[in-house]
Amino acid sequence: MTTNQGEESLPLKNNSTNNEQSSSDAKNEENKQVMKYSFLKFIVNLWNYVKHLMNLKDGADIDQTIEGIKRDIDFKGHSIWILIASIFIASIGLNVNSAAAVIGAMLISPLMGPILGAGLAIGTNDFEVLKRSLRSFATAVIVSIITSTIYFLLSPISEAQSELLARTKPTILDVFIAIFGGLAGIIAGSRREKSNVIPGVAIATALMPPLCTAGYGLASGQFNYFFGAFYLFLLNSIFICMSTYLIVRYLEFPKKAFIDPVREKKVKRYIVATVLAIVLPSAWLFVDVIRESYFRTRATQFISENLNFDKTDIMSSKITYGDTSHIDIYLVGDKLEDDVVNNLEKRMLSYGLDKSVLEIHQAGASEKDFSSLSREVRVGVIEDLYRKNENSIKQKDSLIQVLSSELQNLKSDTIPFASIQGEIRVNYDGVKDVSYAKLVTSNRANLIDTIPTFILSWDNENTPLEKATKRVKIENWLKIRLKDPKVQVINFTPFSE
Repeated sequence: MTTNQGEESLPLKNNSTNNEQSSSDAKNEENKQVMKYSFLKFIVNLWNYVKHLMNLKDGADIDQTIEGIKRDIDFKGHSIWILIASIFIASIGLNVNSAAAVIGAMLISPLMGPILGAGLAIGTNDFEVLKRSLRSFATAVIVSIITSTIYFLLSPISEAQSELLARTKPTILDVFIAIFGGLAGIIAGSRREKSNVIPGVAIATALMPPLCTAGYGLASGQFNYFFGAFYLFLLNSIFICMSTYLIVRYLEFPKKAFIDPVREKKVKRYIVATVLAIVLPSAWLFVDVIRESYFRTRATQFISENLNFDKTDIMSSKITYGDTSHIDIYLVGDKLEDDVVNNLEKRMLSYGLDKSVLEIHQAGASEKDFSSLSREVRVGVIEDLYRKNENSIKQKDSLIQVLSSELQNLKSDTIPFASIQGEIRVNYDGVKDVSYAKLVTSNRANLIDTIPTFILSWDNENTPLEKATKRVKIENWLKIRLKDPKVQVINFTPFSE
């Protein structure tokens, strides 16, 4: 019977275990669902918070923005005079290499008005505003270039300064500055509460300096400066306009309504044609700038990694981008052998420079000597040599100071102690013992100094006053004798006295 009861109890235990396992699985599944729901809820809340945080429509005043942009489009009366004044200020700043003057000119420049107006017109299908914006834009450009050209024709300073040279060609950074500057400008302009963003945008996008540089190019006959600077200005203007268009559409500015459907189609065709005329060249310009930036980066990397020689130095390098790009290297020192130059040309393939031409100019090599270099390169070489010599002179001066200090320490360490203590005993009666040591001191400013110190002990025949008088005389004599004004003498009195 006992055995039968035990056998009957086994199924009961198994059923209990199965029930517990099923209950545990159900709880685990429930916990997974709860965690999944909590995670999804967290993601939804995070997304809602980000949308609330990044919401541009909150605080936007569309009517006031449209009115403000339209008000700043036209160039007439005071606007023209402000533009002319800002062009003169920017030209002077570029001419004398004053960044402060250039920044001031950018702050008062009214050039952003027609560019924002064109972006607004394209985004709202307002062809009349678009015509006004393009007309004002053309007027501003012509007036600016004429004004800057007149200034540089009259200016006694004809040398191109670094502030001016920096505006002769666009880079990929200029593109991004124009894009984000345009975004910041239209976003700030669309707020009910105005901020100080607009002046910052005017400085960042830098529309004035390229126009002044274009005027300098015309005045000096350097048309590569003119086209490069105007290229930069056009690129900035196009991307600011495009950024304005994107924000206008995102904020859902109301489009202009047309009663006549035929006129509506006609206006839309004009606007589409204008957009294509803006977008297609800008896309080509953008791609070209990226290609040039990539080429210059690879060329610079090639020069830094491959042109390192023990007895040959790089005086200057010139990277020219174009249909057939050139890398000109100006060397001084031992002449590179032909096999070394050929090896350098083969290495260019691994840098993606297979369509570029490498020109090695070595000083003293037939007609390619220093006199054949361009004026800019010669100036750069002279400046580089001057800086190197100046650094060398500074290092030598520093070494001289260190050696002088060491020499002074050696002199002070090797004083003729035997002669000096004998002279002291002969000239001053009563001196019993003479000791010498270098005393290291530190003041409240934690300045540490080493002072040569003589310690004298006297016999009892000298009174304290006589000891003090003689100590001063001995100290003054030792300063002259050892040619060291830091020497000090201390009278030592034993405790027994």
